[in-house]
Amino acid sequence: MKKLLLLTLFISLNSFAQEIHSFYTLDVPRSKANDFVKMHKKFIDIYFMGSEDNKMASTWLFSHTYGSDFTFKVIEVYPNIIAQASAVNYGVEVNKNIDNMDISYDEKKMLKDEWSTYFQLFLEGHDDEIRVTFDNQIFITENDIDFSKKHIVVFNESNPKWKDRREYISLWNKSTRQSSIDLGEALAIVPTGHYSGSSYTFQAAFWYSSWESFLVNQKSLENSGPMNDDQKRMWDISGNHKDEITTFLGCTWASKGMPSKTFTIAE
Repeated sequence: MKKLLLLTLFISLNSFAQEIHSFYTLDVPRSKANDFVKMHKKFIDIYFMGSEDNKMASTWLFSHTYGSDFTFKVIEVYPNIIAQASAVNYGVEVNKNIDNMDISYDEKKMLKDEWSTYFQLFLEGHDDEIRVTFDNQIFITENDIDFSKKHIVVFNESNPKWKDRREYISLWNKSTRQSSIDLGEALAIVPTGHYSGSSYTFQAAFWYSSWESFLVNQKSLENSGPMNDDQKRMWDISGNHKDEITTFLGCTWASKGMPSKTFTIAE
């Protein structure tokens, strides 16, 4: 019990300096998916109206393509765990900003009714968790990433035991991360660790510009030959493993690496 408390304390203290990603997996009915994306943009834009105090730094939307059974994945980014814990309530902020709009009472009521529809779609059947980034292992290409375009994003999840995770990450850096960087197809690699909620202890998001780029990476893996000792050890301690292939649908981030107060739907 004492070891568990010390581990929890270490994780909490370490996360003060780490970026926090709040993950939501949503079970929106497929028949309402297009309407949901439009409403998501509308209410994210309303959320960012007015004061910027105590708000998420950015938010990202992905649609399910292949893997687990969900419709959308939403990631909210905060600079640290304190910012995440103290952030203003999404719904309260949206309703406050609607009230401050220079529009008629009927128009405000229509917006609030639409917000209720959107939030119900967001809430029903959703899962959520909080993850921390491993900042020194994040890779981003030197070229600008055009976030106005759709991308293929693969979430690789592994579940090494806590006692093995440091070794696993070291092996993953050599066997998976570096080989993907050397191949030159990945636009970004964003590894995260479990903080709270229910999920795997390690996850990495691999960004590709297209299906063709993703397939180049997959063919390289298939033709890489027998595993070496590091790769064998990595898989031996990885625990359960799964992959989720998603399509990036939009975010509040400009192509020049700057946050924006407008949610851009990718085309």
